Amino acid sequence: MTESLDTRQSLAEIEHALFKSFPFPSASITHVTNSGGVVTIQISWVASAGSTSILDSRCALSLVIEPSVVERYAALPGAKRLQAREALRGHAEDALRRHMPAGGTNLDECNVIVGVDESILADDQRGRA
Repeated sequence: MTESLDTRQSLAEIEHALFKSFPFPSASITHVTNSGGVVTIQISWVASAGSTSILDSRCALSLVIEPSVVERYAALPGAKRLQAREALRGHAEDALRRHMPAGGTNLDECNVIVGVDESILADDQRGRA
């Protein structure tokens, strides 16, 4: 019998997986939940073209996750949760690549908001993660 995770445990797993995609020394990951149960996980980091300067930009990727996604994720068995985390990580990386400027020189465009709905889990369960 599989026991479901609670929301806190689920988000901790997801946040831990996302650190793999953002290995910057300055990276931080936080999450907030609004009154409607929508969770926003924000990964932020300092982007710099060279040595540290006051001109460095703070970049952020915000994943806005529907409440049903967290609930469904928590109910998955361990191996399926791993696949779902990897699918979410790939989704985040793809979104950042699509929105970041070529060469990463114009850091005015390094803040991205990505919606996450149940399709991320459906794709995973169909083996396309």
